[in-house]
Amino acid sequence: MFYKDPIITFKRRSEKWYKDLQNYNQEELYHKPALNQWCLAELFDHIIRVAKTYQLPNFQTCIENNIKKGKPKNSAAYLIFNLNIIPSRTIKMESFPTKIVSDFTPEILERETLENKFKEFITEALSQEPLIKHFDKKIKHSHPFFGMINAAEWFSLIEIHMRHHERQKKRLEVITNKKA
Repeated sequence: MFYKDPIITFKRRSEKWYKDLQNYNQEELYHKPALNQWCLAELFDHIIRVAKTYQLPNFQTCIENNIKKGKPKNSAAYLIFNLNIIPSRTIKMESFPTKIVSDFTPEILERETLENKFKEFITEALSQEPLIKHFDKKIKHSHPFFGMINAAEWFSLIEIHMRHHERQKKRLEVITNKKA
């Protein structure tokens, strides 16, 4: 079910992902289907990295009214933010600028480190709740794909990004279970 409250939506999705992370065995967490494909551990690290280096900082930029102007919110943003439709689309890391690629490229972390970082990421994101409850909807900051979006939409991108990677996560789970 879709909830307009980005905190509730994020909390439910992130807690499910965290529970899954805790339940994977070593083989499931670190099995790479191919050299150029991520294992589950890398996928989880990627989610953390994108949120901490991109989504949360841009959310904060909106909150602080330190905006960067850009194109108006586009139809893809309308589908995602207003209609809750996530297109099934593969996005190659190589299509991003070099700085973003280095920020978003995951590492294979030890289980305990990964679990701790994921839990810290959830806590950090949820700590933004007071800011989301009282933000100015008119203050928007440019997103390179979606145009001008507000603080709640920037925050919502964290959960949307996780949902975007759900298919990849499920595929990796199926591959690993077949191998076992």
